[in-house]
Amino acid sequence: MVKVMVHINNFRINDVDTGSVVAIGTNYFYHWNTWSKVNGGFGRLTGDQNSLADFVTGVDDPDWQDMLSNEWLTEPALRKLVE
Repeated sequence: MVKVMVHINNFRINDVDTGSVVAIGTNYFYHWNTWSKVNGGFGRLTGDQNSLADFVTGVDDPDWQDMLSNEWLTEPALRKLVE
């Protein structure tokens, strides 16, 4: 991750987060959209000799944007979906 610091006179921008924009002067953002995807979990297990017994995991990822990886593209029908 590359951090960029922008100095504008006495105004400093240390980080532009996902979905943020920095505009100086007269700017018109027509049809400007942003999307963000965050995967997170609940809970934490720390320390020595800790273990999880009978844990359950699941993934609910309804979008197709990043679901298809190169290993799936061996099927001709899936290759056409990506194209």
